[in-house]
Amino acid sequence: MNKDDNNILHTSASEHRELVEVMRGFMDNGKPKVGIFWYDIADGSLFGVEKTDAERAVFVNGKATINKLHKTYWQKQHHRAEAKGDTSSIFYSEHNYTMIPRGRIFLDEQTNRFYVCVGHWLNEIDQEHFREVLEDEFNLPEDFDLVIDHHWDLGHGWSEELF
Repeated sequence: MNKDDNNILHTSASEHRELVEVMRGFMDNGKPKVGIFWYDIADGSLFGVEKTDAERAVFVNGKATINKLHKTYWQKQHHRAEAKGDTSSIFYSEHNYTMIPRGRIFLDEQTNRFYVCVGHWLNEIDQEHFREVLEDEFNLPEDFDLVIDHHWDLGHGWSEELF
């Protein structure tokens, strides 16, 4: 990179091509993902999505998912929103991450099938639309399973005593 008198760096054509190649590595590769999300029922969209390629996920007890907890992710985003004074952010206004519909995508090692754990809130939404949103965001095959578990019900989470 070349520097001018104003401490501004300029890339050469070859450096620019290298940067483009680096950015290409961040593009969605179309491979199925595992991860976590929250669901905005009002507009039928996901937010707070954290994901990784399923083939890169580590299996524990025959299940693969991302190594991030909803609670940890929410706390980090809440602190960021507070620091910025972003009062319009859901992370700012809602202190309890369990009060927003959320879920987690797993891959089962034995069956090689994906399944999405959610709460009973699933029964109150357009499930066909929800499946489409999940397929698009996580590149899931159409035959993934939805699993209702009370852990992902509104107001529920893992007991701190378990950790």
